[in-house]
Order: sequence, then C-alpha cells, then structure tokens
Amino acid sequence: MLEIDHLFVFVEPPKEGDTPAEGFLLEKAGLVESYRRNHPGQGTTNICYCFNNAYIELLWVNDVIDITSSLIKGTKLFERSQWQETAASPFGIALRPEIPCDTWDYRPPYLPSDMSIPVATTSLDARQPFIFQSPGGKQPDHWRDQKPLQQNAPIGSHTISSISLDIPENYPANINLDMLERQELIQVNRGRHSHKMALSLTDKNGQVTHYLDLPSCRVTKVL
Repeated sequence: MLEIDHLFVFVEPPKEGDTPAEGFLLEKAGLVESYRRNHPGQGTTNICYCFNNAYIELLWVNDVIDITSSLIKGTKLFERSQWQETAASPFGIALRPEIPCDTWDYRPPYLPSDMSIPVATTSLDARQPFIFQSPGGKQPDHWRDQKPLQQNAPIGSHTISSISLDIPENYPANINLDMLERQELIQVNRGRHSHKMALSLTDKNGQVTHYLDLPSCRVTKVL
C-alpha cells in the first residue's frame, strides 16, 4: 500500500550555529531532533523530526557549487531552495514502498553507485513538489537503527495524520498529486496565494493535538 514516507521543506541556512531558525521554532513547540546529516555532492544539509509513521525534513543549502552542478541541476533543488524569489515549490514528498508513476533515476553522489532514487517526471518542473521514492521503505518506528520519536518528546505526538497542500493559482495540473489525492494521502487546495503545507498531528488515541504549518514551521496546539 502506498504511503507517505517523509516530507521535506527548504529553509534558510542557519546564520549562527548549526540549526536554522525554523528548527528552533519546532523545538520551542516541543519537538525533538531525531537526526541530521549532510548530503555530500548534493550541497544540502538536513534536520529530521521523526513521528511513528513518517518524518519531517528541514533542508537547506550548504554548497552552492554542488547544488548547481550538472549532476544535481535536473532536480531543480537550487531553484526550490530559493522559492521566495523563484516561486518554485519548496516541498518534497517521499513515497514508499514504490512510486506508481513515470519517473527518472536520480543518482546523488552520497548514495552507493548502484543505487538511484526514482523521481516523478512532473518534478522536472520546479513549480511542482519534488515527488520521489524514498530509499528507505519502512516507517520510523520500524527502523532497525532507532531514532528519537516525537511521541517521547514534550509535544507527545505519535503520527502525522493528514496533509493538506496549497497550490498557487494558475499553476499547471499535476497527475501525481491527483493520484495522491485519490488515494487519500494528501488533500490538494488549488488556486491559493502561495505554497503551503498543513499537517495534523495526533496522539496515541488518534486525537489531533497540534497543527503544523510549513514552510513557516508554526505549530498550533488544539485546545
């Protein structure tokens, strides 16, 4: 069964220290960092926040030369990182176990040479979300190498229960977003003013406890 594996959003590189402002906002709201890593050759760094069923990835540029190289440029990751100026989508949607649409093989330098990431062909348009197949395949609470989960953090949220995506008006249709909407993995709101993603976070009883807006990383507690 097709599932959302994780979501990424481009944020501004940290000006001081090694955590972006958006990361501090999430931590202030009660989330804890699960892990972080660099992507050598791709020119990016991330911080990830794992829930039981999926995770959120804050992504930023650490090397402009790498991210604009001929090997990486097809991803439009640099244009996405500059979304406030380019009007590109800052979002990525990773699926598991297999992506059921037309794809191209992305071979980032940080993966073994015999591995590739299938990327939806619609993602060649930077205005569209970067939809791809996760190199993983299991939800975070099933990982062999366990990472800190948000259920054990002050926020106490177990799962990402719903995802709503705003698409600016006059943007082209996307058959892959239509497919995800038909499978009830995401709700797409077309004709909006800007790119936005809203997540519902639930506790162990399936009750929504918080809403998380991206790219602002603003967390609202349900009273």
